Amino acid sequence: MTTEPTPRELEILRLVGERLQNREIARRLHLSERTVESHVSALLRKLGGGNRLDLIAHADRLTRQDLPAALSSFVGRETEIALVGELLAAHRLVTLTGPAGTGKTRLALHVAAGLPRAVLVDLAPLAPGDDVTAAFDDVLRGAGARTVVVDNCEHVPVAPLLTGLLRTMPGLRVLATSHGPLGVPGERVCEIAPLPLPPESAGPEEVLAAAATRLFADRAASVSPGFTVTAGNARDVARVCRRLDGLPLALELAAARVRAFTPAELVSLLDSRFTLLTDGPIGRHRTLEEALRWSYDLLGDDERLLLGRLSVFPGEFDYDTATEVLAYPPLDRPAMTRLFPRLLDRSLLSRRRVGETTRYRLLDSVRQFAAARLGDRAGEARDRHASFHLTHAVSLVGALRGADQARAHRWFNQHWPDLRQAVRHVDDPWPFLAGVGTAWEIIGARADLFDWLADPPPTVPALTTAAIVHCFQDVPKALAFARRAAGLAVSPEDRALASLGLGWCLMYADREAALPHLADAAARYAETGDTWHRALALAAEGHAAQSIDRTALAAELFGRLGDQVKRANSLNHMALRAIESGVRLDEVAGWLDEAEKLAAANDNDHERLHAQVFRASLLDPEGARASYARLLPEFERIGDLRCADRCRRGLAES
Repeated sequence: MTTEPTPRELEILRLVGERLQNREIARRLHLSERTVESHVSALLRKLGGGNRLDLIAHADRLTRQDLPAALSSFVGRETEIALVGELLAAHRLVTLTGPAGTGKTRLALHVAAGLPRAVLVDLAPLAPGDDVTAAFDDVLRGAGARTVVVDNCEHVPVAPLLTGLLRTMPGLRVLATSHGPLGVPGERVCEIAPLPLPPESAGPEEVLAAAATRLFADRAASVSPGFTVTAGNARDVARVCRRLDGLPLALELAAARVRAFTPAELVSLLDSRFTLLTDGPIGRHRTLEEALRWSYDLLGDDERLLLGRLSVFPGEFDYDTATEVLAYPPLDRPAMTRLFPRLLDRSLLSRRRVGETTRYRLLDSVRQFAAARLGDRAGEARDRHASFHLTHAVSLVGALRGADQARAHRWFNQHWPDLRQAVRHVDDPWPFLAGVGTAWEIIGARADLFDWLADPPPTVPALTTAAIVHCFQDVPKALAFARRAAGLAVSPEDRALASLGLGWCLMYADREAALPHLADAAARYAETGDTWHRALALAAEGHAAQSIDRTALAAELFGRLGDQVKRANSLNHMALRAIESGVRLDEVAGWLDEAEKLAAANDNDHERLHAQVFRASLLDPEGARASYARLLPEFERIGDLRCADRCRRGLAES
């Protein structure tokens, strides 16, 4: 054999291997029969064959795949396998994109393993700027490939070569992997997301329904025979999978530690992820940090700076918020607009559509990696992040009270991780905590609040805020805060607020004693024209006096203001009063239905749960037990220990 077959000759060799005659080959490739005869003669000369049967035998040998063998089972990706197969059947170039560690290479090789004449071109060993031709020549020469898996395209100029190959080799199909699109004409891009995640609180069957859990369990069993997901460890396994964002590489590395650690221990170790996931030869990237460094090293300086700054967001964010927080020298707003798409194209920034808006996030592994590299430049970004969120939260209080409640409540729900981080970051969070103040009643009990409000400064707004919120958990503590506030109140505004706070706490301890304070607060707010606080005082007064009519007046005022959450709260308490006193029972279901509907429309879990727990008392014993059992962990989760106790009493009595 003096020279290697050309791409055209390999294509003809493949058709000879399919037992086609020269005339059929010529028709298939739109060539003259004489040209085909010339190529067949060249093949016989180059391959050392004596006749056409020798060429058929050689073509048969080339149909065998030249792909690396999988060393472990393939778990999950059923939908993606089918989708990639369909795309590759319809298009000649399909590019799989996605974050580092998401399993693009493994998926591409798995799909290609089911295709004839599939070969692998791995571009990872090449340096940026290297000529890629040699890598292709080494694999394609004499292979007669029909499908080429081109892996790790993100760092070398592969687009011109692929364009040429697809033009000159009509039968060739390419399945590529890259951080972003290659920009080749006719390319179809398929974004590979992390594996679906399990619910955090569920039984083994529900947890194992998620592909992320199945992969973790499969790999854990391979290093620790006998490992299974059980009722005892399902919650912790789910937490591990969720903390690792469903990234296959991270899951495999973590599962390898099951030999030394239980899933519960792994959860705590994940706080030091890059210490935990530091070895274990899985594919080209032996560690998660190595995979991320591969992506990071391909970025320009301004892209690295933006990625580092984005790491200050602990969860999802929108573009406008990111720009407001992070557009400062040397990155201005035009730079943000230019760089955002680049990070998306490199799969370092994830996105999802929510209605007409786009929400972005860094996978937790990317965020930790980027934060470590931001280093001493992180201080200003974190300061700006905290200042923006704490200030903006207070600015939404008017909207929370009815001006635009659904939007404001949605903002608090979406940005709760940001608020949690901001409170930890600043020296004094009380301008924010007391600034939201009595509007925490609209947002409802959340476990974080009780830690944040544990030690209020000696001001009436701070003490009253802490008092009202702590009524969900610790009435004696709440009363102590409220009495301190009453002792400090001097201005008319502080006196009204202190009366409201003291009456609010007393209605859970001594209803008769609460009434004069609440009546005083309602009168003061009526004089000042503060209808929302007047309605709040009336709602508490109705509760203390066990008066449905008084509570109904509060519900009417809240509804008039557009505060659907507090209207729902008032309707819930009207239903509770009716159930406890045995009056107007025919109206209870309607009140609870409206309350639950209003709460759901405004994303308020607390009032939705209130409606459900009050409804449980109307059910037969078996239904009541089921409802109380379901609601108990929900109230414990948000920190409403009063209603958690109500569930326990219901379980004991039903």
